[in-house]
Amino acid sequence: MKIVANLVLILMAVAWVTPGHAADCKVDKKAADLSIDDLKTLYECVRPDLIKGYQKKKKENALAYTDWKAASSAPQAPGMHSGQYLMTYVNPVGFDQYVQYNTDGTEMPVGTIIAKEAFTIKKKGTIKKGPLLFMEKVGLDKAPKTGGWKYTGLKPNGKKLKVKAEGFCHACHQAWPGQDFMGYPVEAVRISS
Repeated sequence: MKIVANLVLILMAVAWVTPGHAADCKVDKKAADLSIDDLKTLYECVRPDLIKGYQKKKKENALAYTDWKAASSAPQAPGMHSGQYLMTYVNPVGFDQYVQYNTDGTEMPVGTIIAKEAFTIKKKGTIKKGPLLFMEKVGLDKAPKTGGWKYTGLKPNGKKLKVKAEGFCHACHQAWPGQDFMGYPVEAVRISS
């Protein structure tokens, strides 16, 4: 009996520190009052569930991006992406150049892929999973209308986003031509190489 009781206590302790499902991740503050540390904690809770959903359909970039380096230390506050918090990852081809955060005349190498995990915090403090967004530098010969970038994304269940990304995404990204059309994480969460 004592062994069973100890096993139950161990399992309860593991469950308490193990990240749960997005439905288990909640905050008791208004989103505007969350600190960077609050966002890190929340992200650590929700990330396993995000990854599980994104990788459900076994898409190549969804499987690969979890091995890339993070370009931010925490999700950045909502901005251009419909009020979603974003956590940015960059593949090895472009990471070192990306984290220089140049705003004047940068040109990312072809083969760079940027991934942004997304989630929102609803009014009652619960989490709503968002899409996984990708920007892939394919070159001007393949994407002349978008500065050489291909925009794609996956729904939280791993299915392809059905949006005309070239026009929809690039309409906002054209605001940063000196940054090779990339939006960077806010300065408070940027990581350097």
